[in-house]
Amino acid sequence: MNSEDKWTPEAIRALGPTTDLPTLGAIFECSRWKSYQMARKNEWEEVGVKVLSIGSKYRVVVQSILEVLGYGSAEPRTREAEHAPSLRGGRA
Repeated sequence: MNSEDKWTPEAIRALGPTTDLPTLGAIFECSRWKSYQMARKNEWEEVGVKVLSIGSKYRVVVQSILEVLGYGSAEPRTREAEHAPSLRGGRA
């Protein structure tokens, strides 16, 4: 995806379960340097983006990006899922 393309919910979901900090920066329109700085200071976590530190590397949970942006679940909802009863006491 180049800088002229907009990050759509579908494009973000297509990243898979995790992504890297430079991609996170691109989604939120900030530099690679700023993305790493925010990860080191836990600033991404403060806004709701889950960043996992694995050794000297960082991985970002894509689901948390979608939630922060207001796109909800990682899987697109189907019409059937929208009308299915909720496990929390929805109608049958």
